[in-house]
Amino acid sequence: MNEPMGADSQGMVDCPFCAEPIKASAKKCRHCSETVDVTMRKAEEAIRASERQGNVYMNAAVSHGGYARPPKSRVVAIILALLLGGLGAHKFYLGRVGSGILYLLFCWTFIPAVISFIEAIVYAVSSEEAFHYKYG
Repeated sequence: MNEPMGADSQGMVDCPFCAEPIKASAKKCRHCSETVDVTMRKAEEAIRASERQGNVYMNAAVSHGGYARPPKSRVVAIILALLLGGLGAHKFYLGRVGSGILYLLFCWTFIPAVISFIEAIVYAVSSEEAFHYKYG
């Protein structure tokens, strides 16, 4: 007899996500903001899926804001490998930080300079698609 005001049998159900009581006709939970209505939830998922599609190269990280990282320029990588390759600048540019540190540590031996010259040639002869596939 002493039931709370909104908890009587006026069509209240528990939210499947947070287990808080909500109206049976509710489209979204007022507590956790999840979409409860099945058709509305499927429509939202379809919209999100269509927004995710596009020209994203392999290894291109997507940040939390939905921003896709732009692909690395092959020309910039070649120039960095030729001019500053002994210091590993092209490796840092391509996101290979571990290799860049190794190049930096051994730059006094001039071995990284020779290897970076060879890598510049490899970058130059590879196709744009193959470069983006490997380095994003």
